[in-house]
Amino acid sequence: MKKFFFLKSIVPKNYDMRHFIFSLMMIFCVLSCTEAIEKPKDIIPKDKMSEIIADFAINEQSYSIGGNINSENATRFILKKYNIKGELFTESYKYYMTKPETIQEIFDKAQEIIISKDPKADGYIRKKLKEAGGTLPAQAR
Repeated sequence: MKKFFFLKSIVPKNYDMRHFIFSLMMIFCVLSCTEAIEKPKDIIPKDKMSEIIADFAINEQSYSIGGNINSENATRFILKKYNIKGELFTESYKYYMTKPETIQEIFDKAQEIIISKDPKADGYIRKKLKEAGGTLPAQAR
């Protein structure tokens, strides 16, 4: 117990040091189990999130090709199409980003939706993956 001499100044004199250390460890265990970001109460389901992200990707591609599309209005249109508020989308997106497996599923499903809408996109995605050596993250495809 000599190793913890610095704790003696904050532990009451008649309190057993082992109980204090045990209590401290339990507090750390409980706090370490909490999530980084709390799950929003009205979180967007994964399937719907995939559809929204696919529409955003298609919109982004249209914007980069066309150049004269107002991206802010297009974003509002997409959110209105799904009857989603921007704040809810942002909260849901932040939450899903803390779950690597889940966000990967969402992006993979969004990619499938894009390919189903435009089969030519599959060749473009494969080309980009090949250029990146297969290490391109799902959100960058």
